[in-house]
Amino acid sequence: MGSKKIEVSPFGRQVSKAIRSEMGIHRMSGRELAKTIGRGETYVRERVSDEKEWALSDIAKICDAWGLSPEELISKASQ
Repeated sequence: MGSKKIEVSPFGRQVSKAIRSEMGIHRMSGRELAKTIGRGETYVRERVSDEKEWALSDIAKICDAWGLSPEELISKASQ
């Protein structure tokens, strides 16, 4: 059985775009973000580059680190 790649949804791309934007605002590299949320660099890189979608638990950790509510991040994602 082959594995079928799951495409990143348009909303997932918006969330990733908002995270990339906030990374710039906070002057945070992918390596720093990975360390902050307890994930590997490859894991973060795949999500920042829209290869895979972020887990909700990761989004919660990111928002905590940046002092944002998930709603604020999602609001930025939909702009």
